[in-house]
Amino acid sequence: MNVADIDDLRARLAAHGGVQVEHAADADLVLVNTCTVRQKAEEKARSYFGTLKAAKGSVGRPFIVGMGCVVPAGREDLARRYPQIDLLIDYSDPDIVFSELAHAFAPLSGAALHEGYTPLSDQWRSQLRFITAIRGCNHGCSYCVVPFARGPQRDVPLGRIVAEAQAYEAAGAADIAVLGQNVLAYGRSGTAEAPRFVELMEALLAETSFRWITFLTSLASDLSDEICEHIIAHPRISPLLHLPLQSGSDKVLGDMRRGHDAALYKRVVAKARACRPDLYLTTDLLVGFPTEEDEDYAATLRLAEEVGFDDAFMFAYSPRPNTPAVRDYPDRWTRQQKSARLTQLIARQRELSAARNQRFVGQELPVIIEQRKADGSAVARTAFNKPVQLPSTVTRLGAFTRALITAAKVSSFAGLEVPAP
Repeated sequence: MNVADIDDLRARLAAHGGVQVEHAADADLVLVNTCTVRQKAEEKARSYFGTLKAAKGSVGRPFIVGMGCVVPAGREDLARRYPQIDLLIDYSDPDIVFSELAHAFAPLSGAALHEGYTPLSDQWRSQLRFITAIRGCNHGCSYCVVPFARGPQRDVPLGRIVAEAQAYEAAGAADIAVLGQNVLAYGRSGTAEAPRFVELMEALLAETSFRWITFLTSLASDLSDEICEHIIAHPRISPLLHLPLQSGSDKVLGDMRRGHDAALYKRVVAKARACRPDLYLTTDLLVGFPTEEDEDYAATLRLAEEVGFDDAFMFAYSPRPNTPAVRDYPDRWTRQQKSARLTQLIARQRELSAARNQRFVGQELPVIIEQRKADGSAVARTAFNKPVQLPSTVTRLGAFTRALITAAKVSSFAGLEVPAP
């Protein structure tokens, strides 16, 4: 979601004559989009603000903007510690940021974008384009700072989402990913008659011809049979399903306020796999929550083995300001204890992922060419976002082809292109 926000802002600035440069000292404007979902991310942002002091010239250039999740709770401290920052903006929502820039940054004074604007840019990291459907979140997991940092759920109008997708398709994008902190909650911030998630995805399927449409991220308690049967089962929906579990312990899940227990999680995974046999399931796992005992951690290991995740993002609990977990549960585990659990979990999940990835060896998979290298080799990407290293390709950048998978690692595949006859 942070990448999507920055890509949007970069396109808006380019539309007003901006040119991206590599070094802060060469810039007129520096935008720093911050994240506070974990302590490490916040520390990285603060460290970068510190480095910008040297880039600030005697004539007040560049104009430095701090935006995003660190700002709401840290505004006074950021202003005091880093006087080189010219503007602090509570959110990373591009509409809000650009409006603030139009008032505070002289070269954009009075700038406005026409109604129906869509962020198009030729400076993409991937053929995949991100479309934000929801900003903020109403769910309220006890450890999560998003509702405080990004605010309550705000749905982007369906018409604007469809128009953005159509603009990307017209510009040659290969596929799209629809984003929300809990994207399945789309429509709940409006009236009872507002379009819901299924209607959103059906509109994108009807009004575009993308071969792959992905959605991220999903909450297990909201993954209904209707979504499985009408959306996940659709052949133009990517087989990638990112469904955060966080813990295998019902007690810890309750303390986390996740809204699901282990039994519900297993049921919705079984339903999704029944509807989509080629499902590629990824998850988030969080260890070291204050109420997690050894048996709770063991339950996470067991459930990860039972469910069989294709991949996982794994983290140690980090207390975040203003969250219920900080208020209700003292952070009782040391960094060393959390690290030990996390190291064991990562090692075991990597074994599981490596074993599951072997099922693709010998298969032909549709792929998009993402990168063509000077030596003739290429990097492709599968529908479930796995890179495939190819020794050669006859296919242009951004086009679809097929790859025979010859080897599988945890993070990537090796393969041979199988060109169309």
